[in-house]
Amino acid sequence: MVSLYCNLCRGYDLEIFRVDNISYTYKDGKKALDSVALRVRAGESLTVIGANGSGKSTLLYILDGILQPQSGEIKAFGAPLNDESVEFRQKVSLLFQNPQVQLFSLSVWDELCFGPSQLGLPQEEIERRASDILELLGIGHLKDRGPWNLSGGEMKKVAMGTCLSINPDVILLDEPTTGLDPRSQVELIDLIVGLRKAGKTIITATHDLGIIQDISDRTVVFGEDHRIILEDTPWEVLKNTDILLRANLMHKHPHRHSWYVHEHSHTGLHEHEHIPELIPSESSPERAPEAAQRIPEMEKLRILLDHWMEHNHEHAETYIQWAEKAGTAGDATLAEMLKEIAAETKKIDALFERARKKIGG
Repeated sequence: MVSLYCNLCRGYDLEIFRVDNISYTYKDGKKALDSVALRVRAGESLTVIGANGSGKSTLLYILDGILQPQSGEIKAFGAPLNDESVEFRQKVSLLFQNPQVQLFSLSVWDELCFGPSQLGLPQEEIERRASDILELLGIGHLKDRGPWNLSGGEMKKVAMGTCLSINPDVILLDEPTTGLDPRSQVELIDLIVGLRKAGKTIITATHDLGIIQDISDRTVVFGEDHRIILEDTPWEVLKNTDILLRANLMHKHPHRHSWYVHEHSHTGLHEHEHIPELIPSESSPERAPEAAQRIPEMEKLRILLDHWMEHNHEHAETYIQWAEKAGTAGDATLAEMLKEIAAETKKIDALFERARKKIGG
């Protein structure tokens, strides 16, 4: 199997990227980055989150040398970034958000062979690497297919394979879970976790809050002003709802139920676990101990109780509003029933409060 272990020493002492106050504006006048400063060390896994258009992809393009900042300075491996350096191209690989722009060969096999062939490797080694990537990603059945005949998820896997085939030390991932079905998303996350364990330096641009705890050590948040507005651990970032709202990564979502509307905050997909991945997924038990160490169990429970209490109180108030509407409409029986439901709901609210006090905070 092709080695996925990093060729650099994983000590966090080697600085991979130093970004000092870079800015970039596209030719159409659209600003992408404004005075962005960032440090990335060897073996670190960083997530860059922000709403669409906040500058995440542009940052990756600059780190990969595709774009040059219009102001500020960027260094890679301790020297000014030189995208024409063969050494740099061997060390850094970028997965584009749209895999169609990354695939151009006649077959999947040719795609996986192309990168290693540019390194001047013997043909036997090139073919071994391509075969290993087919096995690693479970895409052996696609070997002779043309990339244009693949589904979006299959294209994404092949594009990821082209990144890994050169065994880079640094992997830049632009919205890697976009377009993947749930199983493929889990497989990709597991792959990223494996690359982290192998010592790779990984920078992932995403607006999927549900994955950042699993795949990163540190998270930076881009605001809609194209600046970094927060830098912290993924857990602390997820707790900071004010920043997530400001970055348009979280929103007040109105629930409409016929004659009434009430609002509360949602992050990520419209699901009722609004704070993503508070508890490690049973589908990936090997990651559970690490996640449990990062987030104390009682703190997770406290956050969830706060969340449930908020919604339970809102529901009780809504039932009272219903009762008033029913009374106004002349249905006294329904009004009394709704008042009783509200009273029972408030009893549950009191139980939540007692449980909250029991764990402190």
